[in-house]
Amino acid sequence: MRPVSFVRRSSVPGSGHPVARRLAPTLALLLLVSAGSAQAQIRGRPPTGGPPPRGPSQGWWFSGGAAGLVLGAINDGASSARWEFGNDPLWQLRGTLEKALDPATTLGVSLGYGVVDVNVTRLAVPGQVAPDPRAVCIARCEAQLETWQLMGQFRSGGGPGFHTFFEAQGGVNGFRNLRTRDSTAAAIGPGTLQMGVAGSMGFGFGYTLSPGMVIALVQDFGIGWHARDNLPDGTGRTYRTRATRASLRFKF
Repeated sequence: MRPVSFVRRSSVPGSGHPVARRLAPTLALLLLVSAGSAQAQIRGRPPTGGPPPRGPSQGWWFSGGAAGLVLGAINDGASSARWEFGNDPLWQLRGTLEKALDPATTLGVSLGYGVVDVNVTRLAVPGQVAPDPRAVCIARCEAQLETWQLMGQFRSGGGPGFHTFFEAQGGVNGFRNLRTRDSTAAAIGPGTLQMGVAGSMGFGFGYTLSPGMVIALVQDFGIGWHARDNLPDGTGRTYRTRATRASLRFKF
């Protein structure tokens, strides 16, 4: 009698076939790769419903520095005098606060202040009574004057390292507290603030010390219109300005 042999067969059809044995590792590898790719896509999906990320264009800039200002002669009706500043630079402190609109554009305000020397000459007004001989600065004298400047500022340009930029400003120039330059410091005129419209355009060079710190040098040219109060007919109101400004800018 022939002995009976029992052979275990796989419960998976075809698993014992040679081709199936060769394809099994390849199929397993493909499944692992597909699962990893799907998970990476899910993790890399941008969040929905939240605010957009803040980029480098966002932020504020503050700058502080000084300006060497050259002013043309100004006819002032309040003091009945002509102010002559000469050709030497008049020093003025200046600061700005700017909002970055994009990496190369800012919009902001600037404020300047200084105390400058000025030569005062009495204006000849037709029909005006001669000044009292005891009055301060009858014909001509040396004096000092406070200068103020408030401007809206547009700035375009910049970049890493050495760069160039353009600036445009518009606002007001103010003058007040005209006094003799001597021990008496006597007031000439009412001493009230005289304001007039002014504007300028400039070109500058800068160097980026770090992503949040820039040193800048600007040369600008402008024009101003002084207050017309009490000016004789036909007397000019306009004057020219030229300024060389150096500043250190910080981002915050």
